[in-house]
Amino acid sequence: MGGLYKRSICAVMTVLLLTMSLPGCLSLVYGREIMEGVRGEPEIDEDWRVYDLSHTFVLEGADAFSQIQESKTEQIEIDETVSEVVIIFKTSVNYHLGESDQRYVSVQLLWCDEFGSNCDTSNPIYEVMADNGSYPQETVEIDRDINQFDDGMWLLTVDGRGGGTNTGISTLDFEDSWLLRVRVVRPCLQFPESTTECTPLIDL
Repeated sequence: MGGLYKRSICAVMTVLLLTMSLPGCLSLVYGREIMEGVRGEPEIDEDWRVYDLSHTFVLEGADAFSQIQESKTEQIEIDETVSEVVIIFKTSVNYHLGESDQRYVSVQLLWCDEFGSNCDTSNPIYEVMADNGSYPQETVEIDRDINQFDDGMWLLTVDGRGGGTNTGISTLDFEDSWLLRVRVVRPCLQFPESTTECTPLIDL
């Protein structure tokens, strides 16, 4: 089998050298077709890109039992190759100080144009307000075939208020937190020769 493989490679290289004498782009076309013929048939798989805006509140010193504000934003490119957007969100609040304790996490995912401008604030793609207390994990799947979402530079914003301590005393320590991950799914091509790499269709 090894001899047959070597002879096949030699034959391919010979043909490639011959096609180099062809004019300009024509030689590139022939060369590409020959090399793709050597490769196995690709399969369509999924490529995931994850945007993680999770946060844990930890304060030390004199501020240990106070509350602070935290905000995070991310621009997410959505093009015609994106097949699905998956949002995972939850909060964990471990300590309460009564009615004066105002902790929350607010999330918005907005459609914006290709430049990240003209965001549609009146019609959020995803929006949630988690007030005092823990918000159970939810997973929201936005499928292009079902939801017919528009391409653009989407804007993900999360704003929260919470607290946390790290004194080393288990009965006193607590950490408020939120988990927010957005997974953007694109189809990709998986070639038999490379089981660890899948090329997104947008890169082809």
